[in-house]
Amino acid sequence: MFPSGGASALRIIAGPDITPDRAAAAARSRAREVTDEKLPILPDAPPESPLLMPVQPINAPRRLAPGETGANWRLAAIMAPAGVITLLAAWLAWGPMAADGMSPLDWLALLLITANIAWIALAAATATAGALILASRPAQAASPAAFSTNALTAIVFPIRNEDTVRVTAAAQAIHDALTNARCDAAFEFFFLSDTNDEKFAQEEEAAVARLIATRPEAVIHYRRRLSNHGRKAGNIADFVTRWGGRYDYMAVLDADSLMTAGSLTELVRRMDAQPGTALIQTVPMIVNAQTVIARSQQFAMRAYGQIFGTGLAWWSGGAGNFWGHNAIVRMRAFAAHAGLPILPGQGPLAGHIMSHDFVEAALLRRAGWRVEIAPDITGSYEECPPTLDAIAARDRRWAQGNLQHLKLLGAAGLDPASRAHIFAGVMGYMSALLWFALIIVSAAQAWLETAGIPVSGAPSIMLLVLSGLIVMSPKWLALLLWIGGKLPGWDRRPSFLAGLAVETALSAATAPIMMINQARAVIAPFLGRDAGWRPQARIAGTSADGEHYRGQMLFGLFLGATIAVNAGFAAWTLPLAASLVFAVPIAAALGHPLRRRNWLSRALATPEDMAPPAILRSARRAAGKFAWVGDAAPNAPTPSATAALNDAAARLVSS
Repeated sequence: MFPSGGASALRIIAGPDITPDRAAAAARSRAREVTDEKLPILPDAPPESPLLMPVQPINAPRRLAPGETGANWRLAAIMAPAGVITLLAAWLAWGPMAADGMSPLDWLALLLITANIAWIALAAATATAGALILASRPAQAASPAAFSTNALTAIVFPIRNEDTVRVTAAAQAIHDALTNARCDAAFEFFFLSDTNDEKFAQEEEAAVARLIATRPEAVIHYRRRLSNHGRKAGNIADFVTRWGGRYDYMAVLDADSLMTAGSLTELVRRMDAQPGTALIQTVPMIVNAQTVIARSQQFAMRAYGQIFGTGLAWWSGGAGNFWGHNAIVRMRAFAAHAGLPILPGQGPLAGHIMSHDFVEAALLRRAGWRVEIAPDITGSYEECPPTLDAIAARDRRWAQGNLQHLKLLGAAGLDPASRAHIFAGVMGYMSALLWFALIIVSAAQAWLETAGIPVSGAPSIMLLVLSGLIVMSPKWLALLLWIGGKLPGWDRRPSFLAGLAVETALSAATAPIMMINQARAVIAPFLGRDAGWRPQARIAGTSADGEHYRGQMLFGLFLGATIAVNAGFAAWTLPLAASLVFAVPIAAALGHPLRRRNWLSRALATPEDMAPPAILRSARRAAGKFAWVGDAAPNAPTPSATAALNDAAARLVSS
């Protein structure tokens, strides 16, 4: 079903069954052949052990897991308070509007206010549930007994035109951690390449060969497809259909993923103990952030991520979600039930499913398997894009993939919680368009009022207060947990308060910019524009694409003009307009690399920054050439954020 593509051209030859001892001996032999004059010879692939992975229909009857009673009452328990808050907000908005009669524009504004409040109220309810659970949770139990399993797990790294040195450094750090924990025999490594750039392909082969030479005792395999059929999901499916029968479980990692031995072995333990579970998803924390915006997102994820994750795990029950990495899957269940359908129609929203992970989780649940979210498993890490430009590029791809799910929302047989996850993925981007539309409608009302045409009254203070409370709920919930000593991973250091204040200010400054980016990403597929699938930017830069932000600046100037002629419009739009007008210098400054001793770095420091886990230190050492924050060249001159702002402003004026 998925073409394997040219394996022999990459010196991968299926040979007899390879035990760890024989693999180590073969690796040592091949390591001696690595020279500067010729391309390294990679190890033989293991013998193929195929599994069938049939394409699943979009509509199919739902099967309940044995003994599964469902937990949809929890989803209802989340939706009920969110519904009450939404109705209250709609009533508070309707009062001033209805005072002079409701025009069609007023009804549209009311609809948009209600839709926006409903979405953020659901998120706030999830965060509140998570905070209540964390606040009532007793002290963490003692570590489990020594690791023991009969299962074999493949740790797979799907890669495409990546900096393979960093990926192999992560694999080396993971292998070393597993070896130190004396559980490495239960794991094998597989690099699954979809690289279509020959330069990157040669670097991949060389990096993997160096890793094998460095760790000859490890069982490491490499496969490169010459066809990118099905994108990342097709890459994984090709592995499953060729080698899936060899493994009990598959731990899926991204190119920027890192997991400790403790997190990996705990995933295997839970899979062994729960034969009805097909997938367990961890909640990875962001690490290695080097720029202002990346460190802000890293702090936010560390401060609020487990709050959301705990609430999400609670109402999901056995119908959790999959985020495509830092998770473990039961190989045979995945092969039998997670084959992705091809979406009908033409254009960017048809064909292969880009955001495959949500759908795979829903298909597994529909087939009667449990899918779990495990926010309590620590030691799971990832990275984030270093600039607003890179975040926007990622959002374009994710938005298109999530919007494809509109064709699956009504699919028969889906668990209500799975449907809620899919809807949340759509709304994660559609909400930006709703917010943008509300601003447009509000601006239109302001101009009509300026022209002497009667419009609705200004929003009530109570509505603004209510909106602020639910938008800020993750922050004040994290603050309350921190005060009570219940925020996971944090102590009561006052530096947390500084980080909370800085992150709040930075998120407020960037929210309008990201709103426009995401609104454009939502509109693009409906105009036939395909976002494509380019590698994620992972290295910090200091510039911003002025052309990309020109539309935002013009819209900010339009809002500024509206404020100038209608003072009542200024109260809640002035910060938004300022953010958009100065989008280019803001993007340039926030994408600026920071030194570790910079005050922003210290303010936004997370527990992993203050005391880096051993596996992070190991991966950094193995990467070698990568310039981690403040480590690579301590005496090198680094331009200040002010200099970056001045430079960006100069480019803006000249453009």
